[in-house]
Amino acid sequence: MLARADFARPRTIVVAALVLGVVAGLAGAVFHTVATEPRLDEAVALEEAGGEGTRGAGGDHHEEVGEDGEVSVSRTDQKGVGLYLAYALTGASFGLLLAVTSLSLRTPGDDPFRRVVVSGTVLAGAVTVAPWLKYPPNPPGVSDAATVGERERLYVLAIVVVALVLAGLAHLSGRLRAAAWPDDRRVAAVVAIGLVVLAPVFGLLPPSPDPVHAPANLVWQFRLNSLTGNLLVWALLTVSLGVVWSGSVRSAARRARSAQNSMPLSADTPAS
Repeated sequence: MLARADFARPRTIVVAALVLGVVAGLAGAVFHTVATEPRLDEAVALEEAGGEGTRGAGGDHHEEVGEDGEVSVSRTDQKGVGLYLAYALTGASFGLLLAVTSLSLRTPGDDPFRRVVVSGTVLAGAVTVAPWLKYPPNPPGVSDAATVGERERLYVLAIVVVALVLAGLAHLSGRLRAAAWPDDRRVAAVVAIGLVVLAPVFGLLPPSPDPVHAPANLVWQFRLNSLTGNLLVWALLTVSLGVVWSGSVRSAARRARSAQNSMPLSADTPAS
């Protein structure tokens, strides 16, 4: 269905990326159901053993009451509808970012698959990998709830910093291409400059605001699963959009050639 859509229209590309993003997000939710939720259950068990939070006799099926008196979502909802809804929205957001970035890099006659893969790789690095390196996520129940807002602000700050650096590197790459630098030298120079800039910048960012008091293997299993799940969403979204987009372009080209070959000869055109 998507392969037959008109990918010459930007709106079609955006819609396709949103749909594929939702599907990729649901796949990421399946991964977390199998690989990550058991780690979260262990973290919640640690929280209960430490006497933090308030739980009733209903176990996972009751609502949790925080220190501020607000009712939070139960673990049953977190592991079920909440998880799949959150990842569907995350996949759709990734899809929108990927579509806009790929469209902004479009040039006449280029390969859509290659452009989408490059865009997806850069976005995954900027939105997922780079912030994870500085502020890796922690399982619930092992961090101070009072620092949630500060941790979120620092995470967004890391994304903004990386985005600004990548924008500068993209401008530099364009200038080097205009100066007729060979692709190998241009890419090597841009990557080296990016590492030289990002390393001290990330070192100057504030550290995570709260220590983690939990078994290291539990924390790092959760962190690695979180990174893997998001990269899985990016990979599925990027490859599927690239395949569908390039397939649509090839189909349109074949239809155009068929239409041109089937055109009748005009009266003043000599027959061969």
